[in-house]
Amino acid sequence: MSKDALLKALDPWMKVQTWHTAHPLDEQRFHRAVAIACKTVGTPLDAYDIENAIMHLAEKHHGAFEGHHLYDAMDHYAQEAENLSMYVKNTQGES
Repeated sequence: MSKDALLKALDPWMKVQTWHTAHPLDEQRFHRAVAIACKTVGTPLDAYDIENAIMHLAEKHHGAFEGHHLYDAMDHYAQEAENLSMYVKNTQGES
Protein backbone atom coordinates (compact mmCIF):
# COMPACT_ATOMS: atom_id res chain seq x y z
CA MET A 1 0.00 0.00 0.00
CA SER A 2 1.33 3.42 -0.94
CA LYS A 3 1.38 5.56 2.20
CA ASP A 4 1.70 8.78 0.17
CA ALA A 5 -1.26 7.91 -2.05
CA LEU A 6 -3.36 7.07 1.00
CA LEU A 7 -2.45 10.33 2.73
CA LYS A 8 -3.26 12.28 -0.44
CA ALA A 9 -6.64 10.55 -0.77
CA LEU A 10 -7.66 11.19 2.85
CA ASP A 11 -6.29 14.75 3.08
CA PRO A 12 -9.37 16.65 1.77
CA TRP A 13 -11.53 14.96 4.41
CA MET A 14 -9.03 15.26 7.25
CA LYS A 15 -8.08 18.90 6.73
CA VAL A 16 -11.58 20.00 7.77
CA GLN A 17 -11.76 20.64 11.53
CA THR A 18 -15.03 18.68 11.83
CA TRP A 19 -13.72 15.49 10.15
CA HIS A 20 -14.76 13.38 13.14
CA THR A 21 -18.41 14.49 13.33
CA ALA A 22 -21.41 12.76 11.85
CA HIS A 23 -22.38 15.86 9.88
CA PRO A 24 -23.62 14.88 6.40
CA LEU A 25 -20.93 16.96 4.67
CA ASP A 26 -18.20 15.29 6.73
CA GLU A 27 -19.64 11.88 5.87
CA GLN A 28 -19.72 12.87 2.19
CA ARG A 29 -16.07 13.98 2.31
CA PHE A 30 -15.16 10.70 4.04
CA HIS A 31 -16.93 8.59 1.41
CA ARG A 32 -15.27 10.54 -1.40
CA ALA A 33 -11.86 10.10 0.26
CA VAL A 34 -12.40 6.34 0.58
CA ALA A 35 -13.50 6.13 -3.07
CA ILE A 36 -10.32 7.92 -4.17
CA ALA A 37 -8.20 5.70 -1.92
CA CYS A 38 -9.77 2.58 -3.42
CA LYS A 39 -8.94 3.83 -6.92
CA THR A 40 -5.40 5.02 -6.21
CA VAL A 41 -4.23 2.64 -3.49
CA GLY A 42 -6.30 -0.39 -4.41
CA THR A 43 -8.61 -2.65 -2.47
CA PRO A 44 -8.92 -3.82 0.16
CA LEU A 45 -7.73 -0.98 2.37
CA ASP A 46 -6.28 -1.97 5.73
CA ALA A 47 -7.78 -0.45 8.90
CA TYR A 48 -4.35 -0.27 10.56
CA ASP A 49 -2.93 1.75 7.65
CA ILE A 50 -6.00 4.00 7.67
CA GLU A 51 -5.61 4.61 11.43
CA ASN A 52 -1.99 5.60 10.96
CA ALA A 53 -2.90 7.94 8.11
CA ILE A 54 -5.71 9.53 10.14
CA MET A 55 -3.36 10.07 13.08
CA HIS A 56 -0.71 11.62 10.84
CA LEU A 57 -3.16 13.94 9.09
CA ALA A 58 -4.95 14.92 12.31
CA GLU A 59 -1.64 15.97 13.85
CA LYS A 60 -0.60 17.74 10.64
CA HIS A 61 -3.81 19.75 10.26
CA HIS A 62 -5.12 20.07 13.82
CA GLY A 63 -2.19 19.66 16.21
CA ALA A 64 -2.18 17.35 19.21
CA PHE A 65 -4.53 14.39 19.01
CA GLU A 66 -6.34 14.42 22.35
CA GLY A 67 -9.57 13.04 23.71
CA HIS A 68 -11.10 9.60 23.76
CA HIS A 69 -13.83 10.68 21.35
CA LEU A 70 -11.18 11.40 18.70
CA TYR A 71 -9.57 7.99 19.17
CA ASP A 72 -13.01 6.39 18.99
CA ALA A 73 -13.73 8.32 15.79
CA MET A 74 -10.37 7.30 14.34
CA ASP A 75 -11.10 3.63 15.06
CA HIS A 76 -14.62 3.93 13.66
CA TYR A 77 -13.57 5.58 10.41
CA ALA A 78 -10.60 3.26 9.89
CA GLN A 79 -12.82 0.19 10.19
CA GLU A 80 -15.54 1.80 8.08
CA ALA A 81 -13.00 2.55 5.33
CA GLU A 82 -11.81 -1.05 5.38
CA ASN A 83 -15.42 -2.31 5.22
CA LEU A 84 -16.29 0.01 2.33
CA SER A 85 -13.17 -1.06 0.44
CA MET A 86 -14.09 -4.72 0.89
CA TYR A 87 -17.53 -3.96 -0.54
CA VAL A 88 -15.90 -2.28 -3.55
CA LYS A 89 -13.48 -5.19 -4.01
CA ASN A 90 -16.24 -7.78 -3.77
CA THR A 91 -18.64 -6.03 -6.14
CA GLN A 92 -16.44 -4.55 -8.86
CA GLY A 93 -15.53 -6.17 -12.09
CA GLU A 94 -17.32 -9.39 -12.88
CA SER A 95 -21.07 -9.33 -13.49
